[in-house]
Amino acid sequence: MEYGAALITRIITAAVLAIFFGNGSVVAFNRIKPRWFEDYDEDQSGTVPGEPRRVLPPKLLEADNAGRQRIPSSPWKYAFTGYFAITGVYLAIRGGSLTYEISVLCVLFIVLEMAIADQMYRVVPDEFSIMLAISAAAFVEYHENWWEPAAGAALGLGISLAVLLLGMLLFKKGSIGGADIKFFTCMGLVTGRTGIVIIYILTTLLFAVHSAVIIAAGRGSIRDR
Repeated sequence: MEYGAALITRIITAAVLAIFFGNGSVVAFNRIKPRWFEDYDEDQSGTVPGEPRRVLPPKLLEADNAGRQRIPSSPWKYAFTGYFAITGVYLAIRGGSLTYEISVLCVLFIVLEMAIADQMYRVVPDEFSIMLAISAAAFVEYHENWWEPAAGAALGLGISLAVLLLGMLLFKKGSIGGADIKFFTCMGLVTGRTGIVIIYILTTLLFAVHSAVIIAAGRGSIRDR
């Protein structure tokens, strides 16, 4: 009886949070301060030596100047709500505390905002990485050892730097960006060593599939990926 009541409570909570985070993902992204998306300009002509110029992504400027939403409410708020609902219900059925369920959904919210920014502007604000690192505090009690978050962050950083070095040796250019390095380091802080290894494997597989599709469609080459 108690288990059933707890399960219903977790599912209801998951539904409420799905609506909140699903709609909030769109609202938050559209209201983020533009300066978060500033990046260093590749064309430094006309700038003072030693003072690199920071610029905003053209697509963001175009949308903001035209008064348009950066990401439209429809259909994305429905898609994101479904994403959070499926994840939340899974966590509710799987068991665990409400605190853990809410913490996981908060992390996924931050990761989703990072993914949207990267996809749209090829810029991932450092503020998101900071929020992701702070969210790791909610998962400390779920690790077997107090030092697990630090070990996970170190492993995430180490793997990222190894991939960067490998790319430099094979393709003479970085195969992973600074935003990726910060992301995997912060995710290691959240998930620990085992978690970051699983995340790295899954993201690598997804990237490989995506790259294969792009190359098969004739829209890129191995060196481009």
